[in-house]
Amino acid sequence: MVKDTPPDVSRSTRLSEVMVREVVSLQINDRTSLVDTLMKFNPIHHIPVVEGTVLKGLISQGDLYRNMLSTYYYDSEREQHSFLDNFMELPNIMTRDPISMTPDNTVGEALDTMLEYKLGCIPIVDSSNELVGIITSTDMLRFFKKVIPR
Repeated sequence: MVKDTPPDVSRSTRLSEVMVREVVSLQINDRTSLVDTLMKFNPIHHIPVVEGTVLKGLISQGDLYRNMLSTYYYDSEREQHSFLDNFMELPNIMTRDPISMTPDNTVGEALDTMLEYKLGCIPIVDSSNELVGIITSTDMLRFFKKVIPR
């Protein structure tokens, strides 16, 4: 006999109940090497880029690594960071105007969007496009692990 599927109520949960509110973010004029440093010392793979508090872009670990290929020729991390800061400005390597949602969107909408566009995260913004949170694929897995019976 097949177990009953969990109620659809889990897909209708608002992102405000699931999103991470304390988001590591960068200002649009920050040094690009800061991305590398933040990702090395924090368990994160995506960093929203803001101007003040308004979302302007998103930089992922993949974005950084694609743009760092030429930095492997440097002997030290200091030389690598110098290259990043002098030749790769954050606005030039980030994804501009990333797909975002509001706290009122649902987990189901976020899940469908992440799957359709192959996103690892979605920044959460208010009506003024100010960053208020983030939802990642890991957050989604944790959420569904709680609501799906064993």
